[in-house]
Amino acid sequence: MSETLHTRIARETAVRRRLGSAVAVGVTLYVLDGSVRYAAVAAALAFCVWLVADAAQATVGDYADHMVFGLLVFGFVAYTVAAAGLTWVVVPGALLGCWFMIDGIQHLRHGVTRNEVGVSYSHDGGPVTGLPKALLVRLAEPFLL
Repeated sequence: MSETLHTRIARETAVRRRLGSAVAVGVTLYVLDGSVRYAAVAAALAFCVWLVADAAQATVGDYADHMVFGLLVFGFVAYTVAAAGLTWVVVPGALLGCWFMIDGIQHLRHGVTRNEVGVSYSHDGGPVTGLPKALLVRLAEPFLL
């Protein structure tokens, strides 16, 4: 079965966009840290994580990437506590990881895609009052589905 030209171009464009983002991560870390090895490894890891998230999203459905990011947050928190002994990251990391997991599960369970989100994320009221309102609505969305 041959794929259409449009599908092939879209997939190649997505990979190029992820590669460009990974290069941006690497350049930023090189500017901040000065280590070429650290920047290259971080860029390669970012590229792999984005490809895994895209593959999960294509295989399972929209918002499956949030479950991947939730698992990554849990792994990062465990690594940080084990390597550096920073116990203060457990609570914020667990909250962030749980939110990503719940958001992914709820959207997948209810079949809501990014194109058909029930709540518009406009920030009526200006940047001072509207942006916090829009953020709170987005944070509460998985619990309101």
